[in-house]
Amino acid sequence: MRTYKQYINGNLVEGTGRLQTVLNPATNEVVAEYTGASSEQAAQALEAAQKAFATWSKTSLDERVNTIRRLIHAIESRKDELLTVLMAETGKTYSQATGDYNQCMNRLKFVAEEVKRVYGVTIPSYTTTAGGAYHVIEKRPIGVVVGHVAWNFPLGNAALKIGPILASGCTGVVKPSKETPLATMILAEAAAEANIPAGVLNIVTGSSRDLGEALNGSTIPRMITLIGSTASGREVMRQGASSIKKYSLELGGNAPVIIMPDADIEKTAELAVTRKTSNAGQVCICFNRFYVHKSVHAQFVRALEENLRQVKLGSGKDEGKFVMGPMITSKARDRMLELIEDAVANGAKLVMGGQIPEDRPAGNWITPALLVDVRDDMRVSKEEIFGPIIAVQTYTDLDDVIRRANDTDCGLTSYAFGHDTRAISKLFEGLEYGELYVNGIPNGVHLPHGGVKQSGLGCDNSFLALEEYYDMKRFSIIP
Repeated sequence: MRTYKQYINGNLVEGTGRLQTVLNPATNEVVAEYTGASSEQAAQALEAAQKAFATWSKTSLDERVNTIRRLIHAIESRKDELLTVLMAETGKTYSQATGDYNQCMNRLKFVAEEVKRVYGVTIPSYTTTAGGAYHVIEKRPIGVVVGHVAWNFPLGNAALKIGPILASGCTGVVKPSKETPLATMILAEAAAEANIPAGVLNIVTGSSRDLGEALNGSTIPRMITLIGSTASGREVMRQGASSIKKYSLELGGNAPVIIMPDADIEKTAELAVTRKTSNAGQVCICFNRFYVHKSVHAQFVRALEENLRQVKLGSGKDEGKFVMGPMITSKARDRMLELIEDAVANGAKLVMGGQIPEDRPAGNWITPALLVDVRDDMRVSKEEIFGPIIAVQTYTDLDDVIRRANDTDCGLTSYAFGHDTRAISKLFEGLEYGELYVNGIPNGVHLPHGGVKQSGLGCDNSFLALEEYYDMKRFSIIP
């Protein structure tokens, strides 16, 4: 069985913590075993990053960009292995694993170019004549960054942290999820091959109990960045209170999907099934609560049923229009069953799906579920589903559905389908979310992704995310 190591201070080393086992969620067979990092090794990684910051923060922009390009080349040479490992540890299909790999590459390439456009500014003096005083603001790397990476897109999420750390002149310690650490540990091997200076980038993984407090509670990090649940964000901030730190947190969502009378119902239903089955719905911006105008409700439900009947369960290189993989753990799958049971017990109707397939006794499989007659007081509406459940309810009044959509602590992503520009304008002004997508999900690394309320602080992607890795430094002079 292949070995996996920690990456600390420029060296690939054996962990000294607890034995960790990674399972294939499609079969629950063991993919790999490795020894996780200990809290002592986490401290060593932080100390190495702190030492390296003194020199890395002063390197030229060209040197940092060239380092990222070497890392990209080293990752590209491992593409086939990365895809194989991704499919095994996540249960993704080949196309979805390729999408995660491409996200990683695109994000690293983007930041290597965008960092060239991080500029300072000058501010005029209000109280002197021209030339009487000068005020200059520059941006300087903030220091050591700790990055926690979510399990659902191991490579793409890792790049969201690794790229800005390297490009900005910061140094860091990146911790992948214990559920899906293997692909990121291969990134560590690529980093070693790319000759990144010792301590600039460290990758440690293992027990969250061992590593979380050691990384977050240390006074060394100047910023902690996380992709995870709202509960995880609160815990990270609690642990990080040992010192004043900056936070960039992409947390939980509860995305409303408002389908208006003039929406393209067939296309909307197809997109709904695509999104809820891709990665088995385990995506932070996935559709959660479907609010369908009463006049098109029956048509939308019929279109959903037609598309859901085409869904095929599968992973790896299984192909089809809609191929859905397993849930990441049996616990996550069982929670889907609980949400469905709660909804039905409280008056919702299970139209189809929501069953453990008889022909797949091993693994964490469930068929995609369609619920109708859902209400806002059901768990399936109040909680982030993070799975393949389509929960549909109706509305008639736009102001009322905006109120209902906002009745949540979360505020990450929202969706609307329709073409009435007055209604769309009202939704944009009224919905309390960091993002509103209308009639599709156009996305890209150049567009910021972040939430409001309990869905986080700051953002990932775009030049705005990169700026979070800098402190502002002001220089004022009277000649």
